[in-house]
Amino acid sequence: MTSPATNPRSNQQLRWIFYALWLMVSLVQAAGTELFDDEAYYWVYSRFLDWGYFDHPPMIAVLIKMGTAIFPGELGLRFFIVLMGTATIGLMDYLTKPKDIRLFFAIVLNMAVLQIGGILAVPDIPLLFFTALFFICYQRFDEKNDFISAIALAIVIALLLYSKYHGILIIFFTILSKPIILTRWKSFLVILVSVGLFMPHVIWQVLHGLPSLNYHLFERLSPPYKFSFTADYVLGQLLIAGPLVGWLIIWAALKNKAANATEKAMYWSLVGTYALFFISSFRSRTEANWTIPLIAPLVVLSYRYLSENKEKTGWIYRLLPYSIAIVLLVRIYMILDIQALKFMPKDEFHKNKEWAAIIKKKANGLPVVFTNSYQRASKYWFYTGDTSFSLNTYRYRRSNYNFWPIEEQLQGRRLMLFGSMGTAAMKDSVQTPRMQLATETTDGFNSFGAVDLVGGKLQMDDQGFVQVHLKRSYGNRKIFERAMAVHPEIILIIYRSGKQDPILFPTGRVIGHDSEYELNFKLQLPPLEEKKYAIRWGLKGSFSEPTINSRTYSLIRSVSE
Repeated sequence: MTSPATNPRSNQQLRWIFYALWLMVSLVQAAGTELFDDEAYYWVYSRFLDWGYFDHPPMIAVLIKMGTAIFPGELGLRFFIVLMGTATIGLMDYLTKPKDIRLFFAIVLNMAVLQIGGILAVPDIPLLFFTALFFICYQRFDEKNDFISAIALAIVIALLLYSKYHGILIIFFTILSKPIILTRWKSFLVILVSVGLFMPHVIWQVLHGLPSLNYHLFERLSPPYKFSFTADYVLGQLLIAGPLVGWLIIWAALKNKAANATEKAMYWSLVGTYALFFISSFRSRTEANWTIPLIAPLVVLSYRYLSENKEKTGWIYRLLPYSIAIVLLVRIYMILDIQALKFMPKDEFHKNKEWAAIIKKKANGLPVVFTNSYQRASKYWFYTGDTSFSLNTYRYRRSNYNFWPIEEQLQGRRLMLFGSMGTAAMKDSVQTPRMQLATETTDGFNSFGAVDLVGGKLQMDDQGFVQVHLKRSYGNRKIFERAMAVHPEIILIIYRSGKQDPILFPTGRVIGHDSEYELNFKLQLPPLEEKKYAIRWGLKGSFSEPTINSRTYSLIRSVSE
C-alpha cells in the first residue's frame, strides 16, 4: 500500500498547494515591506542600464527594470525576484526528485532565509536560481554530451556570472569534482560560448578601469583580524541553513554519499566554498550571504541523506513549527509600519517614507547630496522621486555614483548636503525617525569623484621622500574638464591601522592643463611610524573632505638598519 508521503497523486496536489501559497505570501510580503538599503541602490542601477556596475554584474538591474515596468513601488522592484525565488524551489525539487515530498518541503520551510530573503531584490536570489539551473544543465550535459546540452550549459554559466561573481566558485569546484570532463570537445564549446556571452561585461570592466576587480581585491580596507570574523562566519552559515536545524541540514548534506557526478559536483562546491570563505575569515570580515548559492546543494544532498536515514528526520519535523513561527514574526515585523525596535542597531525596513519626506522638506526645493552613503542617496531618490547623489570621500569607499552622470549635473549649483552627525563642515542638523543627520547648504558646488587617478606603490626613502607618478584613467569627461578649469588640489590619503583617522597630506599639485595625461613629482612626507600603509589619491572640491579618486595602493617606509 502506498503511503500518503510517497503517493504520486497526493504529492502533486501538495506541490500545487505549496507553490501557490509560497508565491502568494511572497508577493504580499514584497508589496508591503519597505526597501532594504541595497535594494534602493540596485533600483538606481536599473535607471542606468549597463553591462556592468562598480559592485556587481547587471542581472539585478535588468530584473528590477522589467519588474518596475509592470508594477509600481516595492512590488515592481521585487516582482521578478519573487518569481525567481519560488522557481528556485521548483528547480531544487526537480533536482531532488523527492519521493517523500513532505520531507523536502520540511527542509525548505526550515530555511528561513528562503522565505525572508526570497523577496529581497539583491543579487543573491538570481545567483541561487542560476546555481540550481546550472546543476540541472550540468547533469544533462554529463549524461547526454550533445550539442543542445552544451549550449544550454554555456548560456546558464553566463547568466550565473551575470548574477554575481561568486558563481565562479560553483563552476570551479564542479570542474574539480570531475576534471576529465574537460577532455570532451563539447566542453570547449561550452567554454567558448559562455566566455563569448560574458564578454560584454569584461569589455565594460576594461573600459572602466576594472573597478569591480580593484574594489574586491584592493580597495577594501580590512580592519585587524578579530576572532569574531570567524565566529560570525560559522554562526552565519548555521543560520542560513536554518535558524534551528541548520546544524542538521549541513551535517546531513556532508554525510551524503554522492550517487552521480552532479551530486559529487554539489558536494565539492559545498565543501570547497565553505572552506575557502572559512580561510578568508582569518584575513577579513566574510559576509554570511556569500555562500547563498550553497542552499541548492544543501537542500538536495541533505534530503538524499535524510530520506535514506529516516531515524534522523525527527528534528526536522519537531522544530518545523518553531521555524515557521520565527519566520511569521519576522514577516509581521517587516510589513508593519512601526518604529524600529530599540535593541536593533540598524533597521532598514521602517519609516523610510517619513525619513525621506522630512529631508525633502528640509531641502526646500534644493538638490540633495548625501556624503558617504550610496544607500541614503538611493533611498531618498526612490521614496521622493528626486534625483540624489552620493559624494564619496576618504572616510568611505567608491560606488557606482562615481560613474553615473549625476555629479556633472550638480556642478556650480546651490544644494543641500546631508551627512552623519559630527561632520565638521556641517553646522546645521535635522532629526528624522531613523537618525539625526548633519546638514549644510552650499553655493557653487564642486566635486570631482568621477575623476580616476592611476598611480602605484610608493617607496619612501630615509629622508621621507617619495617619487610620484600619476596618470588619468577612465573618468567622466565633463567632470575632468571642470577640474581642468577649477584646478582642485591632489591630496594623498594615508590610512593608519586601528581606529586612527587617516592622514590627509596636501601635495601642492593641482589638476591643470599641464597634467591632462600624467603627473610626475616628488613629495616629502611627515614622519610615519608604521612600515606599510594603504593609500589613496583624492581631489579637494568645495566640500571639506576630498573625494576618493583612485583604488588603494601601498606606501612602504624604508627602515634603516
